[in-house]
Amino acid sequence: MVVLALTTLSMSAQEDSKLTITAGVGMATLAGDDTDGVDSKIAFKVGATYDFNISEDFAIVPGAELVCKGWSEDGVDGDIHTYSLQIPVLATYKFNVSDNVKLAVKAGPYLSYGLFGSDIDFYEYGYGSYTVNVYDDEFCERLDAGILAGISADFGNWTVGLEYSRGLMKAVEDMKVYNQAYGITVGYKF
Repeated sequence: MVVLALTTLSMSAQEDSKLTITAGVGMATLAGDDTDGVDSKIAFKVGATYDFNISEDFAIVPGAELVCKGWSEDGVDGDIHTYSLQIPVLATYKFNVSDNVKLAVKAGPYLSYGLFGSDIDFYEYGYGSYTVNVYDDEFCERLDAGILAGISADFGNWTVGLEYSRGLMKAVEDMKVYNQAYGITVGYKF
């Protein structure tokens, strides 16, 4: 933590370091062995990142995002939604394509914590239906960690990108399934 703090302080002096407000939309689902009857659903995120430029071409980009992921599943009435605070830390390599366009390739880990989720109705043959919140009885795991990768193009202060994320921790208790999402993001650099 001390090394990270000292590195952050030294990098903050870089004049090209920038705060970026971002929003994104895409699709989320589960990946893994137990995904029969699981379908994708619309996902979104909003947040902010900060480019700590180490050099003209390389930056470390931490962020904080509110992320909505989830899926739909046979036997569940409606979609399953989870809302999490996600903290990505991405290594980013930037290169100029033209005078007005800069591309960035980024990848790194993320850590997320489930804040709240939807109520879902289950139906079990012979037992009737019952309602539970996704975080009740540890149905969904609140803690997740994974990998996020993407590419973006900067047009002046605007940035447009594509991202993919994959959880490395189980998303649902007693199932070998992991969060997975992909989408497009738009941001504005201040």
